[in-house]
Amino acid sequence: MPTTITLKIKDEQGNIRKETHEIEDINLIQYVEMMKVVNEIIKELQQDDSLKGFVSDIFGDQYKTSESDAEELVKEMDASFVLKAVNSFQTLAIKMPEKAFKLISVLSGIDLEVLKKQKFIDVMDIYDAIIEENDIEKLVNRIKKSLALTVTRMKFKELVTKAAQKMKQA
Repeated sequence: MPTTITLKIKDEQGNIRKETHEIEDINLIQYVEMMKVVNEIIKELQQDDSLKGFVSDIFGDQYKTSESDAEELVKEMDASFVLKAVNSFQTLAIKMPEKAFKLISVLSGIDLEVLKKQKFIDVMDIYDAIIEENDIEKLVNRIKKSLALTVTRMKFKELVTKAAQKMKQA
């Protein structure tokens, strides 16, 4: 069951209206956008010497930004990597606030500009609702399982196609 939160939205005249928003399981578009934000975070970490140590704070020593490019890291990501990225919101909020809020915006479905105008404690409630509603590790593992199955089937199809071509040539 989705978690309902209340957003306070102020218009140009200063009038405040309250709007409810449901936080629920992320959809495919949100997942893709989440992966883009994680990729942006990795690229930014690689380009900023003062942030290079930050990657090991979040992801551990297994991901060294100086040894691989961002695309390789994204390809190597496992469920624990993405889970750690999402769960490290508090650290991201301090060191890379724009990326942290973009990640929460994507995962909550709340427009980034609306999210930025919320009180920080309310944003933390939104973050908690995202974590409660989504099992990110389960989602990533499920996607990896499907991708592995697809790769296996594609290799089998390629093998059958090559065998058929050889039989035609013989």
